[in-house]
Amino acid sequence: MEKWIHRISFIFTFAIMYVIMAYVYLSFKGFVYQNGSFELVKKAEAGLLDFAKNDEPEKPSSAVLARNVALNLPQTIIAGDDSAPLTIFEFSSLACTHCADFHLNGLPKLQKEFTSQGKIKVAFIHFPLDRRSMQAAMLAECVDKDKKADFLNLVFSKQREWVLSTEPETNLINYAVINGLSAPEAKKCLKNDDLAKEIISNRQEAIDKLKIEGTPAFLISTENKNEIIYGISNINDFKNHLRERLEE
Repeated sequence: MEKWIHRISFIFTFAIMYVIMAYVYLSFKGFVYQNGSFELVKKAEAGLLDFAKNDEPEKPSSAVLARNVALNLPQTIIAGDDSAPLTIFEFSSLACTHCADFHLNGLPKLQKEFTSQGKIKVAFIHFPLDRRSMQAAMLAECVDKDKKADFLNLVFSKQREWVLSTEPETNLINYAVINGLSAPEAKKCLKNDDLAKEIISNRQEAIDKLKIEGTPAFLISTENKNEIIYGISNINDFKNHLRERLEE
């Protein structure tokens, strides 16, 4: 009996410590527990993205692609007009904190000057880094096209909820249901091998042709020039770079 008491006591203590450490970690990363779930309330503190900075302009790290590099990327637009002259391909993992930072805080800041003015359109390209982000990517492709942007925003805003969940698939299916899929449709989507292969193929093309190794990354594409940006220091630098590309 004493042996079982010690074992139960150890498991209980471990569970309490896990919950405490998870809460401290999430708070440090900018998440708080409210309304029954963890919510992103501020940007990630570390990494390449810092949208609050007002430093001197710094040109983003980039590389221009050779003209003979053929790309076969999805063209589903999540922001902007289809006729915009400049396309931003946003390579992102739905489980990546810096990707959530850009998508929730940076992308909206392009709205007034660029996307709403017909200058730029944005296409979202999945670059899953693990099984959970792969499941999220598949569901994003199964919701209706006019719901895709809403689904992406919801998944990013609820990121820590499902990433740290013991049943992330259940969370993700619920987000898909909120955005128009039925639960059976969502479950069927997660078993779609052809869709999984397509996402993996796009990811591999980004690795092979664009040399992308991490997320987020951005392909800036116009009629006569394709340029890959591997990271941005802040949104103002990114906006300045977009202005230069539009002037070209």
